[in-house]
Amino acid sequence: MGLDTFAFEDDGTMEGQKLDLGRYVQALKRRWWLALIIAAAVAIPWTIYVKQEKPVYEATATISFRNISAIKNPETMMQRIVEELNSRTFAEQVVAALGLAVTLEQESEHEKFLIRNRIFAQLSSTYNPRAGKYVLRVPGDGQFMLAMIDEDADVEIPLRTGDVFRAASDTISVNGISFQLADPQKLPQKVTFVVAPFKKVVSSLQQRVQPGLNQSLTLMSVKLTDNDPYVVTQTVNSLAKLYVDKSRVVGAGEDTKQLETLQEQVRQAQRDYDEIDQRYTEAKRRAGGNVGGNRYEVTVAKLSEAEKKLEVLKQQRDGLKELLDRAANTQVSSVSGVEREAISYVYKGIANHSLFDNNASMVVARQRLSDLESRRADELRSKTERHPDVIALENEITQLYAQIQSSGRTKLSNLAQEISRQGREVALLEGQLGSLPNVESTLLGLERQWKQKSDYLQSLQEQLQKGKIAVTSDKSDIEILDPAIEPEYPVNRNKKAKAATGGVAGLLLGMFVVVALEALDRSIKSVDDIKGNLKLNVLGTIPQINFGEYYEFQDQEKAKLIDQQLVTHDYAPTPVGEAYRSLRTNILYSKSAGRIQTFVITSTAPGDGKSFTAANLSITMAQQKSNTLLIDTDLRRGVLHNTFAVPKEPGFSNYLTGSVLASEIIHETHIPNLSVISCGSLIPNPSEMLGSVQLRRFLDEMRRRYDLIIFDTPPLNAATDAVVLGTQVDGAVIVVRSGKTNREVARKKIEMFQNVQAKILGVILNGTTVDLAHEGYSYYQY
Repeated sequence: MGLDTFAFEDDGTMEGQKLDLGRYVQALKRRWWLALIIAAAVAIPWTIYVKQEKPVYEATATISFRNISAIKNPETMMQRIVEELNSRTFAEQVVAALGLAVTLEQESEHEKFLIRNRIFAQLSSTYNPRAGKYVLRVPGDGQFMLAMIDEDADVEIPLRTGDVFRAASDTISVNGISFQLADPQKLPQKVTFVVAPFKKVVSSLQQRVQPGLNQSLTLMSVKLTDNDPYVVTQTVNSLAKLYVDKSRVVGAGEDTKQLETLQEQVRQAQRDYDEIDQRYTEAKRRAGGNVGGNRYEVTVAKLSEAEKKLEVLKQQRDGLKELLDRAANTQVSSVSGVEREAISYVYKGIANHSLFDNNASMVVARQRLSDLESRRADELRSKTERHPDVIALENEITQLYAQIQSSGRTKLSNLAQEISRQGREVALLEGQLGSLPNVESTLLGLERQWKQKSDYLQSLQEQLQKGKIAVTSDKSDIEILDPAIEPEYPVNRNKKAKAATGGVAGLLLGMFVVVALEALDRSIKSVDDIKGNLKLNVLGTIPQINFGEYYEFQDQEKAKLIDQQLVTHDYAPTPVGEAYRSLRTNILYSKSAGRIQTFVITSTAPGDGKSFTAANLSITMAQQKSNTLLIDTDLRRGVLHNTFAVPKEPGFSNYLTGSVLASEIIHETHIPNLSVISCGSLIPNPSEMLGSVQLRRFLDEMRRRYDLIIFDTPPLNAATDAVVLGTQVDGAVIVVRSGKTNREVARKKIEMFQNVQAKILGVILNGTTVDLAHEGYSYYQY
């Protein structure tokens, strides 16, 4: 009969693929020490770091935009504001104005944290202060001494000395740093500070500034963190004030020239209107006010409308041409932040021109330009202007500028054609008026011109008023709503909770490592592993017996030591003994196996405990009054003769070669009802002998004399003896060791039974924990 189909075919239950939580719980119990070591390795350095961590203060200023609804593209404008606040230009001005390149050094962890405004009443720097380490000494005699420390030579180079009280009222400038001392009576005797590289400080400030907008785009917060509460407050307020001040000038920015142009146009239109008004009044006086007629009125109205349209076209042409000329005269590449803003303003002015409101391609270009500038601003927060990603975005923007300029030139050409057509229409209407009677024609012509100049003057005056309002709004509608106030407490003051978080994180990491190691472990550890991976029935589980250094000995020496630990011969109600008795019951009364009289015990590899299991199982069988025969068929490295203290020769190999009779190799043991046959002399071909006719004769004879016959065979990875012998007996039992036997190796070796007439009774899981091996363990501990 072939191997049972349930052993190697998926029964559809997916049992082997279920997540075995119990296995991982056991792994945590088994390797709790590893989880604690990892937790300590994380928690101890983390706690030290938290303890030594400098206080971090946070300050926020709020800027208000009251007239945001009047802006045509508020999202674009707010994005520009965020870009400006994160720009290098702003950061450089703030770093220089506040002297942020200067950082105080703390002399001792136990001293109170030094705050800058308690040392310096005022502090600023140039854009290129000399970096290095400095020391300020105030010995208490009314004098001060400022020196630079040469760290290589470990000497102090004096820079400035003087009266400390005068230094509190006058500004001291040295090496690009300017300062006034705070209250001289409260100054410490020694203050060490470091001047960092200016560009490095600017870059750090750019990364730490956090602008934020509310949903309505009416409020913007500027947030910053620093180790000094005074510095962080002053820095945030300086950033906000710098932007507001700049907005009040730049808000009108590029509109100033247009406003001046409008004012000049209004003055010229006023002169033209005054002249035509005088002529028109004089003509009406001479005509006596008695002219008109429907024909003339209609013609004049048409001519007035045509001339007004012509004037509008010319204004649109002039405005667009001015923007295009300015665009043509600008160099897009290699410009500073301020110049880039001016260029962007010109091209946005072209794209947002009313002439392109219904132009789909220009609408798309307008939106794409806004998106590209937003992406560039995001990149510049963490990268320099020379970074490949920033350069690539600049190239895309430059190409888009060229596209906008080309569309503008095309539109300008179309406007010229429209102006030409409109001019011809005006000339035609003027010709029609010329055919009217002289007085009436003159008066009506003057009336038409007066109306035209009046409308044009009124239109320019309205535009001028709107321009003035816009400039005024830019100056007054942006203000600091809530300036930052100096924080009282650092944001990281709760160090105990932070340290505890690190401890918990370390413990979780330790548990994760243990679980990961368990998941990567391919060895068999539990009953579920056997059922899920080998698809075989589990006959029993045997608790781990610690043999210590016994595995260091050779097999014969080890067997002698193990002989002292036979666990079932004295009927002791121990967990191990009960595990073997439970195994006996499962084998003898298995419904699927039927009546079992002969079976082999083997393992997948040496060290799994098959001989030890065979010995103890044989004892439990004999204790049930069953006449039991245990045969050592490991004809290469048999050890049962040492376990039961019987002669090795003659043994089973001697019988198979025909040297002795069966009765000569059977030895009674000190266990009632248990007999043992040793392995015998070493022979060259044990596998062939186990498949011989002599073995079948032996089995026929022994079945008549004994109730149970157990064969201890070599491991499957050493020889095929167990497979050969398995075809001659009622079944085979496989021993695997928990935590050692590889599931893939075990499956591959067990497949050796697949193509022979052998029956696998099940698997014995050896070396498990006591609680898994026998659920009644606690019964023996009361």
